[in-house]
Amino acid sequence: MALVFIIRQNYYGNAEEILEREAQSAANSYDRYPANSLQKNAKILLENTIRDVDAQVQVINSEGIVLADSELDELVGQKLNLPDVENSLKDKTMSKWIGKVSSTDEPIISVSYPLKSGNEVIGVLRLVSTLSRVNNEIFKIVLFFAVISFVVLSIVLVLGYFLSSTITGPVKEITVAAEKMARGELDVRVPKRYDDEVGKLAVTLNYMAKEIADHQKTKDDLIASISHELRTPLTSIKGWAATLNSGSFTDINEIREGLGIIENETDRLAFLANELLDYTKLSTKNVSIGLDIVDVGEFLCEIRNQMNPRAQRHSIDLKLELEDDLAFIKADRNRLKQVMINILDNSLKYTQEGGFIKISSQSQRDEILISIEDSGIGIPEEDLPRIKEKYYKVSTSFSGNGLGLSICDEIISLHNGRLEISSIYGEGTRVDIYLPITQRSNL
Repeated sequence: MALVFIIRQNYYGNAEEILEREAQSAANSYDRYPANSLQKNAKILLENTIRDVDAQVQVINSEGIVLADSELDELVGQKLNLPDVENSLKDKTMSKWIGKVSSTDEPIISVSYPLKSGNEVIGVLRLVSTLSRVNNEIFKIVLFFAVISFVVLSIVLVLGYFLSSTITGPVKEITVAAEKMARGELDVRVPKRYDDEVGKLAVTLNYMAKEIADHQKTKDDLIASISHELRTPLTSIKGWAATLNSGSFTDINEIREGLGIIENETDRLAFLANELLDYTKLSTKNVSIGLDIVDVGEFLCEIRNQMNPRAQRHSIDLKLELEDDLAFIKADRNRLKQVMINILDNSLKYTQEGGFIKISSQSQRDEILISIEDSGIGIPEEDLPRIKEKYYKVSTSFSGNGLGLSICDEIISLHNGRLEISSIYGEGTRVDIYLPITQRSNL
């Protein structure tokens, strides 16, 4: 009985984990949908979800009524009084349920994940998977162990050699492979001899090795990127320091030029160090923000004034358009400034002379929208979905380590906001930042 319980928990746990992961991923993507009602977005969300999920998918509104179903059209319009749906709507968290379909008595597992618009739960995304195949697998495994136990007890001497070759051999292969992996040979793979627990262990070990290798590659890529970024400023600093130290310069203007370059490259190194520190803190969730009341209009004027000299040097028109009587927000001013400067830095890099960059802001119900729009070279369509991923870099002639936009996205998320990027390659890019409003009456 204990074996049956353990296997059942393992299989059910895997099924639940898969559904939870897919439901969370699909539900979190809802923020990228057009700001329409859930009724209008239901079929789009359903179609996008069923492409990646091997399960019945349901989109349910806040009243528990089915708006879309991937398998049973007759359920559309009906209200589902099921524990996972009710708990997810009530508690605003993921909820699971294991039970049986009343009409067919088929065992199922379902996961409901809340769909949110801002901080409001507007419905749930429900994934349902049958447990019949899982139960069959559990039965097969239990039956397999029962038969093996009976055979071993009956003819233990006859099967001694067989068991040695079919169990000890694969286990030895796994042990040898694990030792090699521990020594850093991550390209080693264990052959799956049989479709049993040992075979699954082999598959798991291979998967672990692949994950470690991918992690190692990611770390190596980051180190290579950082090394590349550090090489140029260090070369400039060393070259000018050696030149100035030689005493061959007598022109004060040339000396000032060299010192200016050293100062600029030192600032660049400090920026890289701070970006890496931010990345480390955000990756380990070891960062906090200090919220203060921020006057959005005054804040954006400050940002524009700070960045305008650089824009003028490149003959770029940096515009500022503000709605009258903008609401206030609660934000970490320094972190928000970091986001704005990072985005504007990208716009200045990718906007040609004679182009423009426009900063604008307006209030939208319970949130404020800050937009940065430029007439730059834009982002290729194939790169746009991954532009906020860590380490991801668009192929351009400009330097960078692929962390800037990822850090910006994390900072905005810490403010309970969202950062959205749209672009047309060859025409320009627009970055929209949505942040919750603090009403003046609360000040």
